[in-house]
Amino acid sequence: MRRNRRRKTFHFKAVNVGVAIMLVAIAGPWVANCLLGVSNDQVGAQIRLLEQEVRTHQESLRREVARWNTLTEPERLDKAIAESGLRLSYAPPERTVTMTGDGRARMPESLRLRLAQERRARAGEAVARNLR
Repeated sequence: MRRNRRRKTFHFKAVNVGVAIMLVAIAGPWVANCLLGVSNDQVGAQIRLLEQEVRTHQESLRREVARWNTLTEPERLDKAIAESGLRLSYAPPERTVTMTGDGRARMPESLRLRLAQERRARAGEAVARNLR
């Protein structure tokens, strides 16, 4: 007997295609959310670690600033100078140079004139050395 070897075709119904599209439409965003949620969790963990590191550095900076402030207190400096046996004293106001906020030096006129005289004297000494 001969068998009927007709080509078998599959017929999809529109309902089946619609169900497949609906499943992809529902499952697609859910899978994307799961994948993005993992990366968001990783980024969140990195941010927490970096914030902890910032807090650690801020605390270290605060301790070092406090330590520097205690080391540079005038009373402590005076005590250290006295203990070392050095005969140091604070400069009088006419010999004090102050720095402005923009980085320029501000000094009394008497000190400015004295520095100019010393520069001229040194320049003269340099010329004399070169002539020898």
